[in-house]
Amino acid sequence: MYCDVRYSQSMADNYFIPLFKENDRTNVVVYRSVKFSKILVGVSRCPHCQKIHQDSTLHARIYAWGLAVILSVISIIVSLKIDSILGTIGIVLVPMLFLILIGLLGSTLLENVLAKQKGILTKKDGVKRYEIIRAFLSDGWSFNPPTA
Repeated sequence: MYCDVRYSQSMADNYFIPLFKENDRTNVVVYRSVKFSKILVGVSRCPHCQKIHQDSTLHARIYAWGLAVILSVISIIVSLKIDSILGTIGIVLVPMLFLILIGLLGSTLLENVLAKQKGILTKKDGVKRYEIIRAFLSDGWSFNPPTA
């Protein structure tokens, strides 16, 4: 499904995505409850595409977190040169929060870019193209679990 050239050779090659469907919802003044079903749907993926997805994930995490660490070290060095405690806190905490965001979001975005560069669909795009999942979604299933 991801490259349209090869096929899955074993269940371990597939990409499994959880789908959720609300069964029952209770909303009382002081109590909320939701009951839902969850299933794992396997999206067919050849071993070559699986390796590309795994490598893309690993490389994206290394690049994004490496950049975050380098920038945080630079911000700490700069903060050591500032005399005021308020300036030090501002120069360290604000960039640290920004860098955590880079590490988390950057790795996901970079993972998608690296997979597309190899000529295959991203995990998310492959899931959206898969006929069985589209049938589940039209039947009321969702990628996100329902909340109370």
